[in-house]
Amino acid sequence: MIKAAQYTSIFVGILLFILVFAMVPAVLQPSPMDGSLQFYWWEGLSRLGSYFDGLANGQSFLYLAGKTEHSFMEQIGSSFAVTFSYVIIGASIGMTIGMLLGVYFAVTRARWLKSLLELLGVLPDFVIVLLLQFLIVIIADETGLVVFQIASFSTDDPAVALPLISSVIIPAIYMIRNVALHMSQALTEDYISFAKARGLGKRYIIFYHALPNVLPFVKADLHKFMGILFGNLFIFEYLYHLNGVTLLVFSNAYAFEGYQYNLVVNGIFTLLLLYAIVFTLLRALIFGWEKVFTR
Repeated sequence: MIKAAQYTSIFVGILLFILVFAMVPAVLQPSPMDGSLQFYWWEGLSRLGSYFDGLANGQSFLYLAGKTEHSFMEQIGSSFAVTFSYVIIGASIGMTIGMLLGVYFAVTRARWLKSLLELLGVLPDFVIVLLLQFLIVIIADETGLVVFQIASFSTDDPAVALPLISSVIIPAIYMIRNVALHMSQALTEDYISFAKARGLGKRYIIFYHALPNVLPFVKADLHKFMGILFGNLFIFEYLYHLNGVTLLVFSNAYAFEGYQYNLVVNGIFTLLLLYAIVFTLLRALIFGWEKVFTR
């Protein structure tokens, strides 16, 4: 009963936070007199009331793209599929590659590799995306060969390969640094020295003694890992012109009639659902690793 009450309070708290957070553009507006920002609480409460009233007749699920009215429920399916595909593929492959390379970086003596990792780690995600696009342009300019399409120019001709590579590289860099740090610490523990004294092989010690003690840190940092993925989702979809959830919401948050509170609320709820699904799948992936490497 206590846990049920805790989960209920968390759910209600998240619900209220989303409803209030989406009010900010409606509440905080420039004054028509001098242009200074003023709080218009009644406007936010009016939008909130209209949203709940529209749930019964479906008006809360309509939005404008320019001057054209669309149904959110009809449009969100394809956008959800795009965002989910890139996030789950990038997160799962990036996490797996990051785990393996993190182990390698923890034991390698190649200083230049560690320096390269530190350099990539400080680069913002949008810089990595722009550098990849710039590299493709240079290759095409020098050789006349377009290796990958740098962006989606239409729904019939979407960019696939380069966005997938970016969606893998970005989480992999974080995971490599995280695993390498905890693996380096684990390898200095007394139980590792004891395992070496027993004559166990290096690979066995790394994967069946050190790595199982690193996985709990990976699990604990999963929300931070997800935050990195979702925090840069709009930039990722914008630069590659992918018709995902964030691009749908942010591109149409303001129509010719003004701020669309309903669209923003529905979009945030969709991202929250996406977060929960991806988080669950990644937890299952880590659970599988624990079953494989834990003795």
